[in-house]
Formats: sequence, C-alpha cells, structure tokens
Amino acid sequence: MPPVVFVGPSAPAWEIRSILPDAIIRPPASRGDLYAYRILRHGYFLLLDGLFGGVLSISPREVVDVVQDGAVVVGASSMGALRAADCRPAGVLGAGIIYRLFKDRVISNEDEVAVLFREEMPFPSLTEPLINMRIALRRAIRKGLVEASEAEKIIAAAQSLHFSRRTWSSACRRANLQLPSGILGFLREIDTKRTDAIKAARLVSRLLKADNGSGRQFGSSRLFGLLGSGRERSADPLSGADFQQIEPEFIEWLLCSGRAYIRLRNEINRQSGEFTVPISLIWHILRGSGEFEAYLMKFNIYQRAVSEAKRRGLRPESEDLRQAERQLADDHGAASWNDLVQFVENDSPYSKRLRTYLGQLALTKCLRRKYLIAQDQAAKAGEVLLWKPR
Repeated sequence: MPPVVFVGPSAPAWEIRSILPDAIIRPPASRGDLYAYRILRHGYFLLLDGLFGGVLSISPREVVDVVQDGAVVVGASSMGALRAADCRPAGVLGAGIIYRLFKDRVISNEDEVAVLFREEMPFPSLTEPLINMRIALRRAIRKGLVEASEAEKIIAAAQSLHFSRRTWSSACRRANLQLPSGILGFLREIDTKRTDAIKAARLVSRLLKADNGSGRQFGSSRLFGLLGSGRERSADPLSGADFQQIEPEFIEWLLCSGRAYIRLRNEINRQSGEFTVPISLIWHILRGSGEFEAYLMKFNIYQRAVSEAKRRGLRPESEDLRQAERQLADDHGAASWNDLVQFVENDSPYSKRLRTYLGQLALTKCLRRKYLIAQDQAAKAGEVLLWKPR
C-alpha cells in the first residue's frame, strides 16, 4: 500500500509527489484520519499539516495507536512536528528544524506553526507562521541585514497578533519599523516549514527503500474501537490499576514532585513524617482545574519508568541527576536545587523523602536518555524502535 501524506499549506503537493510519486496526498488531517487509512492497511504515514479550531484535531492517542499497530508515522513542519515531538517515546519519527525545536522544548506553543489558509487545494497560506519568522530573522541578523533589537520588536509584535492576521507587513507595522523591500524579500524566501516537509518526505522515501517490500505488521482487527463505543478508546490514567491500592503512593508523589507540596505541606505529620492527606482534600484542590486524571496518568508513567529502570539495572549519571534537580526546583517554585534544600531543611521528614524521590526521578531521566539514544540509532538505520515496559 502506498504511503499517505497529509499536507496543506506547509508545502506544495507536487513537491511531495516528486519525492514520493506513489503517495496518496490528502488534505490536512483531522481526528480519525489516521485510523481510517490504517484500517485500509496503509503502513506509512507522513503527517505535515492538521486541522484545528472548528474541527477535532488529530490526537496523540490516535497517533500512538497507529504506531503501536505496526505502522510508521513521520511528522514534520506543522501539526506533524507537534505530534512527532509529543509521541516520540512511542516510536513516532520526526524530521526537520521545527520538530527538533518542539522536541527540545525550545518552543512549545501550537501558535508557533498556526496559519490561516484557503480551504481549497492547493491550500495557499494567507499568513506567516511565527516559527518561520523567528528563524528568518535569526538568519537575517547573522547576515547583518537586521539588528537584533529590530528583530526582537518584530517578533514581539508578531506574537501580539492573532495567527490569522500575522504577516510580515502587519508585524513590521505594529513594531513601527519599515524594512527595505530587499530585506523583506529575503525574509519571505525563508520557509522552514516547507524545507522541513521536503526533509520528512525524503526520510519516508529512505524508510520505504529500507523496508524493501517486506510490508508492515497489522493488528487492527478491533478497528481501534471505531465500531464500538466511540471514535477512539478513552484514556485509562492508571492502566487498569485500582486507585485504592496506589492512593498512599500517589499522595506522596504529589507532594514530593512539588505539584501539591505548597498547598498540602501542613498536612504532613511532623512527628512521623507520614503524609496523612485525605484523598477528598486532594480531589477538592484539583477538581476545579481538571488536573486530577492528568496527575494520575503522570504518576502511572513515573511508576512504570522507575520500575523499568530498576529492572534494567540502570544507574543515573551526573547529567541525569542535574536534570532531576532542575525539574524538582522548578516544580517547587525554587530558583535552584540548593535553594529548595534550604527551604525544606526544617522539615526533616519531607527532606528525606524528597532526596529519595530525587534519586528515582534521576532514574527516569536515565531511562529516557538511554531509550532516545537507541531510538535515534534505529532511525538512522531505517528501523523503528518500540519500547514497551514489561
């Protein structure tokens, strides 16, 4: 079966087809599109553009389901770069500068890649994506075409505009700057989303050649629940575990991770160091923000990662420990790990538990680093690495 490419304003369809001549070119993806083509037994997907706002966007759950069913999903440029960064641990492949920026959390806002475009093919973009503007201005600074202070003003002005009104002209106008036409032409020529789309198409082409007609495994006999209760299966934050069994560990994780310490520290028994927070209080604090199930899911992932790291006999390195210290300091609202230690030093039971949690968090960092190294090596070899904890 030919690869399926979801592309809109990021790149012209003819350019993608010049690299993947047999590809099925589809409009920007929406919820259920990956499921539908996977059920038809397509094994390779290139996700570049996706719809949002007035329709349901393609979800990370859908992407992960299709990858775990044996398909190869490559993401880049726009919605594809976002989903590739979101779902990288599940085996989704990414390509290009924008994907790397999302993966490394240099940028994190979906607004960076959002554009207004015509709904009829070939989907010409009517506005400029913010990420294109950032990269273009950075290159202009290096060439001495624009001053850094001018670039900062243009980016600040562009950020203040809704994506549907964001153009070079409108951003410069709001920044009270008038760039020469030659410089504006240089900036408009730099289209990182298009460059990334071409790079991703070439990656798919290499993967297809490496596959050498062996095909992809299929396991979609259940049709991803499409014929059951809904378009996609609902999330189970605890993967089937009984909440009552994990309640004490969950409360301790909430406190040690910093997610609820400031609000719940008075509930710690100062004599025994035990956390005696009733779950009703946790629920009362979190229910208004809709965070409860999200925290349960994060806790479940954390526990599985610690268990897998121990099973593999991993030992954190200094960089893993530094990352864990930085994360804990940030989550507690402290400037640094040393500041956090000083802040809780009078709370000796909590301090001891915090150091224990630090070691376990460093273990998860070590596991992630080892896995991502292995995944990068597999990607370079044209393979797909799927890791599933036992």
